[in-house]
Amino acid sequence: MRSLSFLVVTLVACAGTQEDPVKPATPDVAAKAPAKRAASSDVSFEIPVLEIKGAVLEPDALHDAGTPRVDPKKPIPDDKIGSPVWVAAVTKQRALVVSTKDLLVKQAQVAVLATLLYRESRTVKDKDKEKALLTEARQTLRDVAQQVGDKAVDELTLLLLASYELQLEDYASAEKAWQLLLDKDPKNKDVATYRAWLAFSRLKQFKNAEALATISGDKLDEKAPELAYVIAWAKWRNNDLAGAWQAMSTAARGWGQNTKRDELEQNVLTFAGRGNVSLDDAGTLLTALARAKAQLMVKPPYEMQAYELFAKLGLSGYGLIGRWADGVAALDKAAKLAADQVPPNDRLVIRYSQADFTVRLDTPDVAATYAKQAIDAIGKCDARCTAKDKADIVQGVYLMGRLFHILYATANDHRYYEPAHDLYAMTIPLLADPALQAQAQKDAKILETTLKNTKVGTGTHDKGAIGALLARHTPEVQACYEAQLSANPKLGGTITVNLESDATGAIKGASTEPKAGLTDLSAVASCLVERAKQWKLPKRGMAGNTRIKASYTFTRK
Repeated sequence: MRSLSFLVVTLVACAGTQEDPVKPATPDVAAKAPAKRAASSDVSFEIPVLEIKGAVLEPDALHDAGTPRVDPKKPIPDDKIGSPVWVAAVTKQRALVVSTKDLLVKQAQVAVLATLLYRESRTVKDKDKEKALLTEARQTLRDVAQQVGDKAVDELTLLLLASYELQLEDYASAEKAWQLLLDKDPKNKDVATYRAWLAFSRLKQFKNAEALATISGDKLDEKAPELAYVIAWAKWRNNDLAGAWQAMSTAARGWGQNTKRDELEQNVLTFAGRGNVSLDDAGTLLTALARAKAQLMVKPPYEMQAYELFAKLGLSGYGLIGRWADGVAALDKAAKLAADQVPPNDRLVIRYSQADFTVRLDTPDVAATYAKQAIDAIGKCDARCTAKDKADIVQGVYLMGRLFHILYATANDHRYYEPAHDLYAMTIPLLADPALQAQAQKDAKILETTLKNTKVGTGTHDKGAIGALLARHTPEVQACYEAQLSANPKLGGTITVNLESDATGAIKGASTEPKAGLTDLSAVASCLVERAKQWKLPKRGMAGNTRIKASYTFTRK
């Protein structure tokens, strides 16, 4: 089982280990500035544009439809590939293809040559050589198919051609070949498989509606996991999230020892997170998958298989798209499953991630508790925790405390004072960089001075502080964008969102430009509005409303 520690750098970076956009106020400013405001005051500000880069999500657990093998009359064993005997056989087969005039026989000779070239391509380490061999195999099949014509081309030629078109990622040509196979023999016993690969070829071209129509009449069956997998993606791309989860669950249960199981499991986590699947429903499937894997492997046991899946659900299924509370719960479930068997470096990642997630939930006390557990885990970690991993976590927790300090000092929300104090206290002795440690000590003194000098009824939302807080919600915004990239992979542009909050920190109003809608950027805007309504700002000590203008520029990775 792979450790989760590889996520440390990513998670800490996402949480803001970079220099915060605002710094704790000096004692005089922290104490006096709020007092100059009126008893009731509205504030308005615009935060800097945030750049969001999104990835197009693809059905990456499928690639090869399974290449039929047509050997010469005297088969050549694999250990002879590349030998003089093999070279001679390939040369002879090329000559036979050229010299054969009867088109039916020629198709058979081409099938043998394509098989020889394919088998050789599987053994070479040079990617260019591999592609050249596959390209030659495909071209011989294309040539004979063109000579014979669509009506006379045989099924084997088409099946080989369709397979090679997929491997060479020419999805338009693959689509044509699979469609010809279906047209040629619509009652073939493999017709459901042909439809699955036809739909897959269309999904890869973002012909999402056509892909769904292709397999709309097929039933889910664990004995046909590839078909169920394609159905899942077709439904997901057409916004049938419940249907997509059902189909993906069927595919996962029937996948067995098929290749690309890791990609399949990541797809399961993706569908769970982005398909609004509850932790209970996702957990039912993950538990079944863990038990199945444990039966296939000597070790690790079920509990550790389940631990890994639940941990990944929390981190990448829920955490990377902004389902913060679900992410925390999934990680708690993972830690409970493994109990004392949680690797020390994984425990570090899990507790820090939970602290980071709860910052967005406006629960600074809970975040501080998880952060303390992350710091405690550093002291118990063995050689599996690198010095850099430890330093990153300490710096991340310090900056979390710094953010709480800023939110307290500007808004006068007392819920943030003690967590800021505690996080400073636990990280200052552990900061390895002397300059950063000196800055942290200065910050801690400023915090205590602010506590003494801040007066009741003062404090408002600050542009820099709120900008730093909203920046932590960018995974949610990115998820909204990526949902639409699956319909339009060229989508990009800018959305401006206007938010209004009252003194409690609750978002009371949200609107966007362009306005919320059903397609393209309007659909991203619609998703963004729904997410933003759930965001929470710190409470203001001073009565009044806060109006925020935030802009997001979207580009594809």
